[in-house]
Amino acid sequence: MRDTGGLILFAVFALVQVGAYLGIRRRWARPAAVAAVAVVASFVLMLLMALAQGNSIYQAIFVGLIVGGLCSGGILVMAWYFTSKERRGADLPDLSDLQSETGEE
Repeated sequence: MRDTGGLILFAVFALVQVGAYLGIRRRWARPAAVAAVAVVASFVLMLLMALAQGNSIYQAIFVGLIVGGLCSGGILVMAWYFTSKERRGADLPDLSDLQSETGEE
């Protein structure tokens, strides 16, 4: 089992992604700060994981930018989408309230 270091780094990467999603959805901190920390941490973890697997520094930088950036970007977009959808849904009246006002069942 020679890739134990890479596996551990990948597990930490997964925890960073989950933490970023929850941090934005639960508003643990400012969304911009959570996003910045998540993107940088994802880049560094993917870079280190690629280096642990024996890739050259150029390949590791490429993997860090592409994989780390795209995964973080996807998580951030999902968190933003569901947060904005939740806010829009909170502004809409409940359908049962409208029916009781009009007397319809």
